[in-house]
Amino acid sequence: MESFTEEERAERIADALDRAVAVLLSRQSDDGHWDGGLDNKVSVDAHHLLAHTFLGLPEPPESREIRTWIRTQQTDEGGWPNFVGGPDELSTSVMAYLALRMGGEQAEAPHMRVAARRIHQLGGPGACRASTRLWLALFGLWPWHDLKMLPPEIMLLPAKGPIALDDFADWARHLVVPLAVITALRPVRRTGLDLGEICDRPPRSRFRARPVALYHASVPARIRRRSLLRARRWLLERQQTDGCWNGTHSATVYATIALHLLDGPGDREAVGRAVTGLGAFVRPRGDGLSRVQFSHGPIWDTANTLLTLRAAGLGNDHPAVDRAHRWLLGQQTTAQGDWSRHRPELAPGGWSFQVANRTGPDTDDTALVLRALDAASSSDEQTLQAADRGHRWLAGMAWSDGGWGAFDTDARVRRVLRLPWHDARAVVDPPTADVTAHVVETLAAAGQEYAAPTRDGVRWLLDNQEPDGSWYGQWGCNYIYGTTGALCALTAAKVPAAHPAVRQAIEWLYSRQNEDGGWGEDQRSYFYDVWHGRGRSTPSQTGWAVHALITTGERGDRVKAGIDWLLRQQDASGAWHEAAYTGTGFPRDAPIRYGSYAQVFATLALAGYRRPAADPGPAQASTPRQPTRDRRLRNGFRIAQPDRKR
Repeated sequence: MESFTEEERAERIADALDRAVAVLLSRQSDDGHWDGGLDNKVSVDAHHLLAHTFLGLPEPPESREIRTWIRTQQTDEGGWPNFVGGPDELSTSVMAYLALRMGGEQAEAPHMRVAARRIHQLGGPGACRASTRLWLALFGLWPWHDLKMLPPEIMLLPAKGPIALDDFADWARHLVVPLAVITALRPVRRTGLDLGEICDRPPRSRFRARPVALYHASVPARIRRRSLLRARRWLLERQQTDGCWNGTHSATVYATIALHLLDGPGDREAVGRAVTGLGAFVRPRGDGLSRVQFSHGPIWDTANTLLTLRAAGLGNDHPAVDRAHRWLLGQQTTAQGDWSRHRPELAPGGWSFQVANRTGPDTDDTALVLRALDAASSSDEQTLQAADRGHRWLAGMAWSDGGWGAFDTDARVRRVLRLPWHDARAVVDPPTADVTAHVVETLAAAGQEYAAPTRDGVRWLLDNQEPDGSWYGQWGCNYIYGTTGALCALTAAKVPAAHPAVRQAIEWLYSRQNEDGGWGEDQRSYFYDVWHGRGRSTPSQTGWAVHALITTGERGDRVKAGIDWLLRQQDASGAWHEAAYTGTGFPRDAPIRYGSYAQVFATLALAGYRRPAADPGPAQASTPRQPTRDRRLRNGFRIAQPDRKR
């Protein structure tokens, strides 16, 4: 393995940074933002095609390219994975198969025969998630009574009752409401397609079918009408200016179907806007193929890129920095959203992941944007006022235990998870280590006014460190993401590098370094302990690790090995590339590959190494509290998951 002398390394870093920055600048849009795009599992592509079929719409113009993309993702075993290089996943395979069959693929085709065989090997449609069986039911290929979903009467429950809609996560609410409408109305659009080659219908006496069928049959008609009207109003009030809901493809698809079925006054116009909005999720790949991404993340991409460019030495007066700064200022939300149900006294001031989502800000994007604005600040009044609103909103969204979730605060998550009506995962938004770390890093630099929430956040992180020294990653894969974020936060909060928690985390990172000098973690780490911090080296995850280690003051041979690995991976144009899905939408269910991550985080790591070692500042005493909560709840969605395999 090639290694460099210090002089060679310094020269190569300088050259690499020049080329890397040029690549980033070339990707900026004229208005100042960056959008690297997202890759996700092919279920999203299938949803797009199937939604048009169910709604009776013409095929989208890119349908041929999308179906071709789905076919290219089939594995040698015959199924479809949730991420590149991963194992075949049953629900994703069924969705891909259904979309291809609806698009005219014949069951006798060789690739379809092997797909059907693989689906049976994985357990068949009966073992799929409820959302997958719902799509089969929409086309008359599965019985509705087998589906276990929340009923629309949840819309009638009082906010202060035993359970309420606001106790669900922000993204879950935008799925729960339309799915409740759809499963209550039980529509069927028959296409003449018979999937007998994969669909062995469940017995009528299937255990979980009886309570659902009995409940729907027992609801008085006037109560059902009232709940459906309330659901319809809820959906119409939350449609965004671009026609979508929650800035995500899945929420928009289900809301569109629900309003199509309800067909009330104004619903057809809303459906028309939504169909137009769905088209914006289609992204040409440039190779004759198109795919559908689950969301758009230009605010996240822009803030990350702006921070990286500033670290690489671009000043406030650089045109690209100024354009990005101004663009981010224009994306701050100024309206109350559902988050205000838990914090009615809190003034708005956050940033969302998506541009059109003006009422659903999240703490993760807000923390990142505030750091980016601080780094690029010209001390003008507009920036100062925006930063003040943002910091106040961010601090006000802390949970009572000192941590931060992404979208909500102090929801009754345990009550939600006891409900028998859903798949019991990805429906709650408790505090997580990665989000809490990003907020702490931001508030630690915001002045004495935010010393108390910063201190509480530090204690939350120390309380929630894993026994091996790592931290769990909710929105990035996985323990490398959580651990590197926590190290940067603790350092920003002046927790000394000699603190036992910091030292243990550093040693854990070193223990996960690959022989080639890089770091990587596979999405299977959400399932199996053996994958924790393990996987093929990637530019983004190596960038996270190197950046965090440098931030804590580490600059030894192990860090240099990581730097050298990054230098070797850069291509002649100055770009880094990775196929791995190092981002996370929902743990287990929705891995993501951010198109910007490889370039941004590799550049950030090199820029950090080039800077002289900084004085970490005076130590601030911080004593960890004894954990008092269930460890499964500490790690977010893992409370809703079965025991992990070892």
